[in-house]
Amino acid sequence: MRGDIQALRAFAVMAVVLYHLWPMHVPGGYIGVDAFFVISGFLITSHLLREVDRTGKIDLPQFWARRVRRLLPASLLVAVVSAVAVLLLVPREMWQTFLQDTIAATVYVLNWALAAQAVDYLAAESAASPVQHYWSLSVEEQFYLVWPLLIVGAMWLAVRSGKSRRSAIFAVLAVTTVASLVYGIVLTFTDPAAAYFVTPTRAWQFGAGALLAFLSTTLANRGGFSAIVSWTGMAALVVSVFAYGSGTPFPGVAALLPVVGVLLVVAAGESNHPLAPTRLYNLSPVRWLGDNSYSIYLWHWPPIVILPYVLGGNLDYRHKLAILAGTLILAWLTKLYVEDPVRKTPVLAKRRPRVTYAVLVGTTVVALAAPLMGISVINAQERESEQLADQAIGTECFGAAAIQPDGTICSPETVTEIVPEPAVAESDLPPVYTDECRVQPEGEGVLECVLGDPDGERSIAMVGDSHLAQWATPLSEIGKANGWRITLFFKGACAFSAAIESLDSTFDETTCIAWNDEVLDRVLTGGFDGVVTSSRAGYTFVDAAGEPDRGTAVGGFRDRWAELTAAGMPVAVLADTPRMPDEARECVTTAADTASCGVDRSEAFSLPEYFHAAARDADDVTLVDLGDRFCTDDRCPAVVGSVFVYRDGSSHMTDTFARTLQPYLEDGLRPFTTAVSN
Repeated sequence: MRGDIQALRAFAVMAVVLYHLWPMHVPGGYIGVDAFFVISGFLITSHLLREVDRTGKIDLPQFWARRVRRLLPASLLVAVVSAVAVLLLVPREMWQTFLQDTIAATVYVLNWALAAQAVDYLAAESAASPVQHYWSLSVEEQFYLVWPLLIVGAMWLAVRSGKSRRSAIFAVLAVTTVASLVYGIVLTFTDPAAAYFVTPTRAWQFGAGALLAFLSTTLANRGGFSAIVSWTGMAALVVSVFAYGSGTPFPGVAALLPVVGVLLVVAAGESNHPLAPTRLYNLSPVRWLGDNSYSIYLWHWPPIVILPYVLGGNLDYRHKLAILAGTLILAWLTKLYVEDPVRKTPVLAKRRPRVTYAVLVGTTVVALAAPLMGISVINAQERESEQLADQAIGTECFGAAAIQPDGTICSPETVTEIVPEPAVAESDLPPVYTDECRVQPEGEGVLECVLGDPDGERSIAMVGDSHLAQWATPLSEIGKANGWRITLFFKGACAFSAAIESLDSTFDETTCIAWNDEVLDRVLTGGFDGVVTSSRAGYTFVDAAGEPDRGTAVGGFRDRWAELTAAGMPVAVLADTPRMPDEARECVTTAADTASCGVDRSEAFSLPEYFHAAARDADDVTLVDLGDRFCTDDRCPAVVGSVFVYRDGSSHMTDTFARTLQPYLEDGLRPFTTAVSN
């Protein structure tokens, strides 16, 4: 293997590893992945072109079988070890996310799964899984699947058009590369979270390496010029590693710098010029890192994710050094006893490709056993939690009924376990969390879902963000009892207000403004008899000068409600749930006594609820504040009456706890109910 390419691999893998261990010191180390993509494009295309020149065709089954033998044994091994480590060492509430990612990684579609999570602002809060780094392997495997098919298609076009095979192949790959680059730049600007993971935004990086493969020779014999080209390419990579960071839009235009850097190093080749970096390429440590780069990449990430759960805290410098050393040792052993033996074994290498494929299917099934087993355990727990909740709803001291007037909390006699079980709390959602009912924060348009009594005599609009949607189940039941047809208007991270929210860079506040305008128009013209709304506390609202302003925030809610009440629609405002930090929720899975898990009431209600202030003096507005059903006078526990109150780090309550609030919510809505009925 060429020394320059092995040196690039060494640089790329260490950039990624050091970035993951010390991101503050190596802020742009993630560009190592892009370097791997360019190298893969160059090497694979070079190999395929040689085969085309030699035989006039591409043996696709053999090509894919070689890729399987080269890449999958080590990746399946690490995936299995990671899954087992999750089952043994990680709290159960993390199993669902981690094991689902492991399944996606094992079948090489993790990049698409992560892209889907990236555009789901609830899923985006999930912790990184031990196999999250497999997203880049998924992109590579998809490249290996599609790229030779493009070349075969180009050869067919060459026969039909009478052009040379090489020129047709070059044209097809060039068009694909340019199209991918343009798409990547556009998507990085419009949807950066998804753009980072999806294959079409990365294909141009493979394509850039592929186009370089059409050069018949390197610049290695160009003396000082090749040395200058090499050092320029390496400088581009080093600049990328230290100048880029988490705020760099990627992989848009910024990705051009590291890609060009790799192209320059590969184009220059291994020069004998005294100023060339060839001696650096051939240093034993550099060669060793390049040879073992694949396994180093595989092993480095799982302990970074899993070890903090074992230690009960963040990694310090010693832990990170231990991870680095352990990664190098495991990589060496994997290369020695897994990668090379499987790749070279005559049992596979000298037999027909179908033998390799059969072994692939068998080992993949085995690799999926651990995560599937864990998922089955989670599903069983989820069913059991649902059954327990169904039986206990409405019984004494279960859920919200446990908080007594004297400030004490009683325990239900019929339910001694926590429901939902913490491992499945994240999925204890109201049924409105679907693409048919929910508009994502960055999404456009308005969706309507009907709850309550579809044939009800009264029509109620239910409008707000996810902190309103969490009330959907009890409100729907109240609607059925009162003959209300409830129409839900639900957009994530978007308060129903006339004021302008200042959202973080992930979301576009203009979609919230447009949604508010459209929903208001539909409510005012839709013949509704009343409106129920709520919002997450703590949003920032800005005045005309773009500055955060409390008066603007309060006025925004008050003005919006005034438009509704002026049209004859009473408004019910549901106060937000208390804040519950992640550590208080995680305490439930580790503490011997869950009564210790929670926060002081003052901390739980520390965020400003502007709609509280707006509701106080507003006419025809009913404020329903059920804070005393979550908290005692001084404490807000994470578990109330054997019910796990919160399902995520954004203090959304579990649907089980929301169901226990129904009688108290109905009682709080009585003034609104009376107004609607009149």
